[in-house]
Amino acid sequence: MKRPSLRPSFLVVALAGAIASCGRPAAREKPARPVRVEAVRSEAMPSGLRYSATIQPYEQISRAFKVGGYVREVLQRAGPDGRPRDLQQGDEVTEGMVLARISEADYQEKVNEARAQLAEAEASLAKARADAERAQHLYQAKCLTRPDYDAAKAAFASGGARVVGARAQLEAAEIAFRDGTLVAPTDAVVLSRSIQVGTLANAGTVAFVLADLTRVKAVFGVPDSLVARVKPGASLSVTTDAFANVEFPGHITAVSPSADAQSRVFSVEVTIPNPGRRLKAGMVATVEVPAPTGPEIPPGQPTVSLGAIVKSARTTGAYAVFVADGPDERTTARARDVTLGSISGNRVAVTAGLKAGERVIVTGSSLLVDGDPVRVIPGSEGD
Repeated sequence: MKRPSLRPSFLVVALAGAIASCGRPAAREKPARPVRVEAVRSEAMPSGLRYSATIQPYEQISRAFKVGGYVREVLQRAGPDGRPRDLQQGDEVTEGMVLARISEADYQEKVNEARAQLAEAEASLAKARADAERAQHLYQAKCLTRPDYDAAKAAFASGGARVVGARAQLEAAEIAFRDGTLVAPTDAVVLSRSIQVGTLANAGTVAFVLADLTRVKAVFGVPDSLVARVKPGASLSVTTDAFANVEFPGHITAVSPSADAQSRVFSVEVTIPNPGRRLKAGMVATVEVPAPTGPEIPPGQPTVSLGAIVKSARTTGAYAVFVADGPDERTTARARDVTLGSISGNRVAVTAGLKAGERVIVTGSSLLVDGDPVRVIPGSEGD
């Protein structure tokens, strides 16, 4: 006899077990959520708003010839090699120093001509005076007619007028002669020179641009919301990259009454003493305008971005942050209750619950719960 086969029953049981196993979902790990983090900072927050300013001379003077002519002379100074050279940018000049001269030959001739005319007019006046005195005696002696007496008096008056005119012409000629010489009006530094010996300078040609750098102006613009906080006479300090950690104190000396038509900002000038001329025209400086009166974050207080703050899930009405805990490949978000302090800009002080250097999540924290795995976006820790 043949024994009955068990193979069909076995297949049925195996199939039933497979079906049952497919009905149970496999356990899966929660995916790590990408987040941005930042390190808790404890440095003092700035007490105001910073603006970029340009250093300008306190006074800038353009020296131009009032008369035309060929440049005969330019002030000479010793160069770096010790040889004399024409005045250059950066050279210092003192009040009354002759900077340049044009050829005076034509103007000297006009002066000589005017002097000759004056001498002739004075001689004519002397003769007219003598004729008038004689005519008066003769007229008193009834030896001269009235018309002749009046003619002598008129000639004397005319001679006086010619003398006055000749003197005025001489003075004008002497002024033109002097205008051919450029003189420094004050102690200054040469910013530019646009003439050479032998060039033809027309009337009005700017030969030198001088600047008074014993004081300078830091010029910057502020929006209308800050105009009320920049008043003439208020103290402001500026800093520059050229002199690190050095503050140059000054005072606001001018605030524009109207905004610039294009930028819509108001120009502000801060005058700064500049002994030794350390600050140069054209330098870029930074000016800090005081912030509005209100609570400030004290120096050394840990601070975080406002985006890191969430409502606490443990305590009603409290606040918390998520701290990124663990190495980058296994980072976990840990909720931590914190006590908040003053707010400055987009940062808030944390008086309890955090310490400097800890990593807090600033983007994506509102979607997290305690213990969630997270993935730190590369480069976000420097934000």
